[in-house]
Order: sequence, then C-alpha cells, then structure tokens
Amino acid sequence: MRNLLAAFLLVATAAFAQDQTSTPPPAQSNPAPETQNQQQNQQQNQQVTPPAQQPAPEPAAPQQPAPQQPEPQPAPQPPATQQAPAPAPVPPQAASPDTTPKQLQPRPSVATTNKIERFNGPTISDVYCSGFITKQQIHASATVIDDSRAPEQVRSADRSYIYLSGRDVEEGREYLLLRLTHDPNHNQSYPGQLATLGNLGDLYQDLGRAKIIAVRKKIGVAVVESGCSEILPGDFAVPFQERPRPEFKQTSFEQFAVPTGKTKGRIVLAQDLGTLVGARRIVYLNVGEAQGVKPGDYFRALRDYASIADNPAEALPFKAPPYDPTQKNPPKFQFRAHAGELPIRAIGELMVLSTTPNTATALTTYVPEDIHLGDTIEMIDSTPFPPPEVAATAAALPPTINCSVSRSTIQVGESANITCNGVAEEGHTLAYSYQASAGQITPRDNRATLTPNAPGPITVTATAVDDRNLSAQTTVNVDVQSAPVSPTSAETAGTLTPSMLNELTFKSDSSRVDNRAKAELDDDALRLQRDANATLIIEGSANPSENEALALQRAENAKTYLTRSKGIDPTRIQTRAAQTKTGAKVVVVMVPAGAPPQQ
Repeated sequence: MRNLLAAFLLVATAAFAQDQTSTPPPAQSNPAPETQNQQQNQQQNQQVTPPAQQPAPEPAAPQQPAPQQPEPQPAPQPPATQQAPAPAPVPPQAASPDTTPKQLQPRPSVATTNKIERFNGPTISDVYCSGFITKQQIHASATVIDDSRAPEQVRSADRSYIYLSGRDVEEGREYLLLRLTHDPNHNQSYPGQLATLGNLGDLYQDLGRAKIIAVRKKIGVAVVESGCSEILPGDFAVPFQERPRPEFKQTSFEQFAVPTGKTKGRIVLAQDLGTLVGARRIVYLNVGEAQGVKPGDYFRALRDYASIADNPAEALPFKAPPYDPTQKNPPKFQFRAHAGELPIRAIGELMVLSTTPNTATALTTYVPEDIHLGDTIEMIDSTPFPPPEVAATAAALPPTINCSVSRSTIQVGESANITCNGVAEEGHTLAYSYQASAGQITPRDNRATLTPNAPGPITVTATAVDDRNLSAQTTVNVDVQSAPVSPTSAETAGTLTPSMLNELTFKSDSSRVDNRAKAELDDDALRLQRDANATLIIEGSANPSENEALALQRAENAKTYLTRSKGIDPTRIQTRAAQTKTGAKVVVVMVPAGAPPQQ
C-alpha cells in the first residue's frame, strides 16, 4: 500500500513539473479575464468622458481616439498583475453602442416659443391628493362597484375604467374619488391624540379624479383621469370642484424666533398615517376657518422641551447620564424639572393648502429636522416672491420703406404712379399711407397714383406702419410742368378770344348738378389742367317763371364741383348770372390767357 502511494506521488510530481515547464513566465502571460475586462473598461473610460461631465463637441470636429497611456512602472504586486502590459486603445469605430456617449450628438435647438412659465407653488398632485379631516358629513353622489377587469382585478389605478353606481350618474360629469379612512392602530403618537382626532371628525383620503364616458344600464363607465392611489370597490365619488392653488411665499426662518402671538395649533395627523414628517409632506392641523386660517397661510412648527419630557418615548434619551465619566464634577441638572425653562425651537415651516371649519390640510415647505406628530404650530408672516426678472430682449426694429415713381416729370393733366416696398420684422404686417404736398393722391396698398392740378414741384410722403405701431417714412419728388395750350386757346382760334365749352341744363326750380352735368364739367376741368393760364366764366340763367337768385346759385354749384371734386383753383373760375332769363341752364366759357376782361 505504501509502495502504491509513493508511485502515485512520483507520477503527480513529474506531471506538475512538465506543466510548469510548458507554461510561459508571468511577465509574458496575458492577464486574467477579470483583470483584462477591468483594464479595457478603464481604457474606454479614459477615451470617453461620461455624458454628465463631457461638453457637447463642435459639430465639425471629428472624434479623435485617445492617445495610448504609458505603460505603468512595475510595483511590488502579485506576479499576475505586476508586468501586465497596457491594452491597446480601442478605436472609436469599434466602440459598442452601449459605450458611445449620447452627448457626442449635437443637441437640438429649442425655440423660445416653447418656453413656459413655471408655477411657483404646490403641484396639482399636492392639491388634489392631499385629503382632509372634517366633521361635516360627505354625501356620496356615486359609489365604486368594481373595476372593468373584474373579477381578475378589482384594484384600479390611473387611466383605468371603473363602474360607478348612483342616482346622479350622468355622462360627461367629473368626480373626485374619496375614501373614508381610519387608523387601525390605536396607539397614540402624543398624549391626547385619539381624543383630539375624535373631536375634529373623520379623515377622507383623495384617490383621484374620474370622468363618466358612458352610462350603461344605469351604471356609469368612468375613466380615472388622474389617480392618487389604488381605488377599491366601496370608495365613493363626489362632484368635482376646483381647489385653491396658492403660490409659495417668502418667510424668515429663525430657529429660536420670538413668538408672534398669532393663531396657534397642533399637527394632529400626517398623510399615510406617518409619525415622522419630512419636506413636501402632507399634514393635518387642528385649526381652520373658524380660527381665521385660509389657503396660502404659513405656519412655523415648534417643539418645546416640556412636551418632550411629557412624551414617554421621546423622553427616553434623557434618562441616560448626560455627563462623561472623566468629568470630576458632573452637572446635576434635572431635565424634567427644568424643561419648561428652556427655549422653544423652530423645526420647520408649512403652508396651508385647504381648510374646513375646524381643520386645515398643509404642505411642509422647509424641514431642517423631522417634524413629529403633536408638535405645535404658530402662524407667521409671509410675503410674495418678487416677480422673476425678465430677460433683456433685443429692441424691436421698426420697418423700412423705399419708394419709386414711374415718371419724375409730368405735365398738368397727366398722372404718376408711386410704388413702395416696405419690410417689417418677421411675423408682423404693414399698412401704407400717403400724403402729397399738392394735387390728388389715390392710395392702393403699397401703390398710389398722383394727379396734379397745377404746375410746380410736388413731394409725396409714404409711411409704413406695422402692427406694433412702429413706422418708417420716405419721400419722392415729382416735377409738374405746364401743358401746351389746348386747341380751344388763341393758338387755334387765331385770336385771344373766349370760347364756349358747353352748356349745362338743370331741372325746373333746381340748382342741383346732376351726373350728366358733372361729366361735362370733368372735361372742362381737364382743359383747365392742360392750360394752366386759362380761366373759366360760368354764367347761370333761369326760366322766366323761376326766382332770379336761382340763376347765380346754379353757377356757384357748378364752380363748387370743379373746386372741391376736381381740385381747380377757385381764383380761376368766375361766376355770374345772365342779364336775361334764357332758360334753366349754365354756360361755361373758357378765357385764354391775355384775353381782355370779360363783362
């Protein structure tokens, strides 16, 4: 037996020696798989900065591989890792999608029109998922009887379909879902808690909001539009009513503040029946509308040492020796006897969300240390936050305008077209207006037509006004020259003698210039515009049976039409009544320049 064991050991020793001879030395061996993976991850981390710390690169800059790290110097470490060479850097194109940082892609630009103003106050969930305590009886309009997936599932959540039963079930109505709750644990968090809660009323838990989308067989099918917690059969619904959503305000927190002397109360319960309350948690107070409390009021949570001494659980730490064994003369302070002499500490602040006649639901806003049930509260002053600073915006640019004229030199009786081109900032519109120093201007959007009535220079001012009442102006000049002498002038007649242009007829006992007479006067006005030196004589007449004053009135009305409607200078027109009554008419006579005065 011993010989067999010795032979076996000899064979095993020879095999081990042969294996050591064929195995390369540690300095040339590859690292273990775990070590190799760690080194490769370190190398990739050196090449690629984590997305949270790497700035977005320039779009045109190509990704460069990180330079190879120098080989570390040998250190007194185990042979397996002492001389392991540094692995070659991984090229960028070989990187897996999981290790490619998202920050290497250019960030999309966000338009300024996508900005929204953030509401500085409680969230919608804080307001409509906070619950309340009240003594008033809540009358249910409907009751939850099941989930649409029953019987496999009876617990409903957000966007679930539930069935409501009640006399007020009607399609399109919105409801608040509530649950009447109680604390199955009858232990008190502070002395007198159960009696206080019994006097304040019942706790109702907010479950969410639902809207009835259909009524089938007197059963309402409702969708849970926003859920706070699971909804169970037996929960009930009341008509939805908007709740106040106050904004946060500024306060001055002082840990050892002087009492304000305002409304005081106590934190009697916390949401979800918690006993230690942190920041942004819902608590319930034993003060409400009857004590002058309203949504948006701020309270300071206080803790006095007397209440700690009276609480068996919180007073336990004070039973331990407060001194160190090395103290030669340790203090003999009796905490329970002198607790009322110590200052009161402020341990947090809270804001009222909603109220009932004798209770309030509040949200903790600042909690440097945990608030306990039973801590006292005191109303404090608060001021609204100043409005946010409006970022400086670039000054609005007024529009620009330039105009051109079809003919800068025209004669009396001709017209010139003016075309304007206005440019406003993007998103704004323009309106055009025109004003001429002489003659008549007829506007039409960004164009206008100038009709002069006398020779001389005319300046046309064009104005472009945008929808912000910002404007720009420019001017164009038109030179108006006298027209050549008309064929009715002395050049045609051979002598400087007046000539009758036309005869206007009127109705009996009327001095009104009708449309037919206006058409003839239009021709007379055109002749005056062509011959700027000529004048007109308008002689009115009447029937023997008509009033003599009617003759002159007919001549004056014809002159008024020429001066007001056609822009003829009144000094170029002479009116008179005929010496004899020759009929209900007006005779228009043109007098060329240089003709002797007419009688």
